[in-house]
Amino acid sequence: MPHVDMLFSQLQKRNIDSVYIKGLIKRFTSSIQTIRDSIPSDGSVQQPPTTKRRGLGHEEQQRLAREVCDTILSHAKERFSFTKHLISATLLQGDLFEQHSQTFPEAALKTTVEAYPLLDKAKLKTELSLVYDTDQFRACSGAVTLLQFFVDNNLQETFTETVSLLKVLVTTPMATAEAERCFSTLKRIKTFLRNSMTQDRLNALAMLSIEKKLISSIPDFNTRVIERFATQKERRATFLYK
Repeated sequence: MPHVDMLFSQLQKRNIDSVYIKGLIKRFTSSIQTIRDSIPSDGSVQQPPTTKRRGLGHEEQQRLAREVCDTILSHAKERFSFTKHLISATLLQGDLFEQHSQTFPEAALKTTVEAYPLLDKAKLKTELSLVYDTDQFRACSGAVTLLQFFVDNNLQETFTETVSLLKVLVTTPMATAEAERCFSTLKRIKTFLRNSMTQDRLNALAMLSIEKKLISSIPDFNTRVIERFATQKERRATFLYK
């Protein structure tokens, strides 16, 4: 099932958000539904299986294929049924901006404001109307990309409510992969021989292990850590050489 494998690999990524996941699940279910519709249905009544083993006939294979597709669709709908407050993801779904520019999603806006009372409904509606009508914003594929666009162009103070909503969507967990990754990291760090480690040290080492790609991109990270460690207080060992 290549569609299932692709969905699984996409869900394992770190930079995912509700907007991206909603579009991904929509494309996945559409692909499975297309496969389901391509399987002919003769509507004949299936005979009960006999005790004699034999190969599956063509009609039996079609019946099983339809059953598999129906099972996948039902499980995908149940597993990724977004709760009420995540309807706000549709407000910032890039492929819907053109549609929203013609008909503003009042119902989604109302639900979003009810879920997040900190947002100003009137100002958010004005900001979203400008976002929907601008071609540069339509090119952004997800909440992370759109938020990065606001930051790069110094638009946080202009679109304050939209940025606040984007921050909520970006920080909302979409899968359990991140939590599972954290537990796996803790098992590698806090072993039986390191059981006396304090919580602060454990948190620091876990963060260093989880974000090792980010740390490796920081220039002179090890040197800066050693210099800060050496200058915190007087030590008998010499860590700084000038």
